[in-house]
Amino acid sequence: MNQRNLEIHEIKQINLEVFGGCNLKCTMCPQSTGREKEFLKKLPIAEYKKIIDQAIPLGLQHVALNGSGEPLLYKELEEAIRYLTDRNITSLIYTNGTKLTPERFESLCQAGLTVCKVSCMGWDKESYAKWMSVDAYDQVRESLKQCLKIQKEKGYEATLLQTNHLIHDIDQLEQEKEMYLTNWINYLGVKAEIWLTHNWGGQYGNDAADREVYFKDRPRRSCGRPLGPIIEIRAGGLGGQFGAVVPCPNVLGMDSKGVMGHTSDTPLMDVVNGERMKSLRKAHLEGDFDSFDICRHCDQLYEVKESLVWTNLEGRTYGTSRASLLNYLDFAQKSL
Repeated sequence: MNQRNLEIHEIKQINLEVFGGCNLKCTMCPQSTGREKEFLKKLPIAEYKKIIDQAIPLGLQHVALNGSGEPLLYKELEEAIRYLTDRNITSLIYTNGTKLTPERFESLCQAGLTVCKVSCMGWDKESYAKWMSVDAYDQVRESLKQCLKIQKEKGYEATLLQTNHLIHDIDQLEQEKEMYLTNWINYLGVKAEIWLTHNWGGQYGNDAADREVYFKDRPRRSCGRPLGPIIEIRAGGLGGQFGAVVPCPNVLGMDSKGVMGHTSDTPLMDVVNGERMKSLRKAHLEGDFDSFDICRHCDQLYEVKESLVWTNLEGRTYGTSRASLLNYLDFAQKSL
């Protein structure tokens, strides 16, 4: 990043949401209380391709086709993945897994999907129903088992199928971790990661897993997200627009407060280097986090390396992007 004018001149990764709605109301997700209507849209495939085409000359290497909605609800998902595959760009989806049938998984593999990450919150049948808002524990486990079988039998090793889990009560960390290992990771024989929950930009209060409560004695520092070459784009937007550029995924539930501009009416880099985004970068460089509502109470400003409780994914460490392993914290350090 050029500190003098607070602009970036490359894009290595885009977290590009293709569908803003979701078929579940998971308790730990702001979607559960109702996302703002303007952000429940699907991204037109033409707008999607336009964004990708604008970013390729800037060094685009990785795309995560999700933001906060369920990507498997996007009818053009395979087309979107194939568009990346044909351009040697890696792809990732993050899904709740309830619509991930073995047949759909094979279709995604054939399109060239790089990573299929499945959210499995709940270490047994009862806790899964509580946190995921649906009684699909057995269904998802068995579906994933069949997907892994197809992957092995048909040679789809180029697509990584992994699971993601959250510790919901930090005081029960070891117990929940062991249950996840037993009932999901070892049961499936799958790559996975287990994290502490977070507070979605300060929207969630003082529960046992709120890191602002447990770790507020630690000094705050930039999360690095506004400062680096990873861009976050929503499917929907304000005033009938699409492709709202926001600073990070944690604005879910208050997306409208984080809108920096829209790709549907403004060239991508004009939004990325617009005055609102540069103002946010300046605040992060100066440690003035309280000047932005979306940052003021965010627990991502605290250094909590123990947030990554457990993983068997090579290269996955605290601070890295799930789609590329680029380290957000490096961007903050290089900008100081």
